[in-house]
Order: sequence, then C-alpha cells, then structure tokens
Amino acid sequence: MTDFTTVTETWGLPASPEQLTMQYARYRMAAGLMDGGTVLEVGCGAGMGLPYLEAHARTIVGGDYTMSLLQEARRNLPDANLVRMDAQRLPFRDHVFDVVLMLEMIYYVADKRAALDECRRVLKPGGKLMVCLPNRDRPDFNPSPFSTGYPNPGEIADLFGKSGFDVHVYGGFPVESESSRDRILQPLREVAVRYRLIPRSMRAKAMLKRILYGRLPPLGAVHDGMADYSEPVELDPSSRSDARYKNLYAVGSSSVS
Repeated sequence: MTDFTTVTETWGLPASPEQLTMQYARYRMAAGLMDGGTVLEVGCGAGMGLPYLEAHARTIVGGDYTMSLLQEARRNLPDANLVRMDAQRLPFRDHVFDVVLMLEMIYYVADKRAALDECRRVLKPGGKLMVCLPNRDRPDFNPSPFSTGYPNPGEIADLFGKSGFDVHVYGGFPVESESSRDRILQPLREVAVRYRLIPRSMRAKAMLKRILYGRLPPLGAVHDGMADYSEPVELDPSSRSDARYKNLYAVGSSSVS
C-alpha cells in the first residue's frame, strides 16, 4: 500500500510564494463551480482546502487514500467530513454530488479512466468535475515519486470524453511570466531536473526552497487574500503539446441524459 504523505503538502510546511499562489488558484477556481451544492474532494490530502470549499458549498466531503493524511486533516479540522477512499472505487451511491474535485492527484492514479468513470457515476446529471495537474511539457517539469503519468491537454480531453463529460481545458501560470529571481534560478532548476537532483519528499523540497528563497511562510488553511488570482486561459483540447503554461486545469460537465 503506497503512503503518499511524503509527496503531499501538509500543515506547517514552508512554502514558496509560487506554491502558495498555485494552491490558492486551484481552490479559487474550484469554488467558482459550486454555487452552494454538495461537493466531494477526492485526494484532499491533509485537508487544507476544505475550509475554503465549505464556505462556498452546502456540504463538503473530503477523501484520501492515505490514512495518515486524513488523520492530520482530522487534527486540524475536527468537524470535517472525511472518508478514506480509492479514487477508482468511490464509496458513494450514484448521483449524489454536484461537484467532484481531483486537485493535484490524478497523476498518482493507476487507472485514470476508472477514476473518471467513478466521478461521473457519483455526479448528478449536469454535475461538474474539475481536475488540475502540472504540465509535463513545461521546461522544468519534474515528475513526482509514485506518479503514474501526466496527461497533456489532448489526453485529458480524451479521458473526459470517454467518461461522458463535455470538457474545457485551461492553462495557468505562464512560463514566461517569471520574476527576476525566477529567471536567475530557472537554469539551475533545469540542471537539477536533468540530473535528478530534485529532492523526492515535500519536506526535503521545503528545505531546498528555504535555501533559495530565504524565510518562507507555512502552509495552512486556504483563504482569500493569501495570494493573487489570475483566471486561467482556455486551451485547444485537441493540442497534444503545449509548453506555455506550468499547470493544466480541466472542467467537465456530465451529460443530463
């Protein structure tokens, strides 16, 4: 049984400014889909996004495969609705959720088609599914340990379509939009990726970021004001490669029939 704790963002872990902005962006985008409905976050990890989602929904359920992450979520969020689950076999009846979220986790799932089929099953007709993940075509892409594959825009669109979703694919965080510090560090990142010098655990990565960026704020509950937000840009879903953006987002609507 794989334990995903070492590759998951957890409470109190030092975070770079970009890391905080990316965390806020995915939950801000997700909140825009909710409209007070019933929401499931599959792969909620330590639950840092659940309070933000709860403010925009009638009911929030958070689930994860790794029990230690759910235990950490429980320590920090004693009133949260938490369930241990496998994304490929969700423990819910048909058509019970208005929105399902799979944020920064689908690349750990062995059978992605099965996971999307399960999301479609538990969604009400017309319900929404949102997925986000790093763009494997970005220049400094570094696959996470335990990952099983990172779909590109066309592959994401194919997965959604085969599971019965009408999908829109977006890109966020333009590669060329970097601070002067990032431009200086970019060649170092590319060398580190090429020679596999990037640490494998989130804690070791945090120590490296501390060296590069200095004192860093800790991760905690997602909230408005923690970072700026820019709307993602819609991409051509037929594109097989797009290196312009660091992150990819997909939003699908299940058919009403």
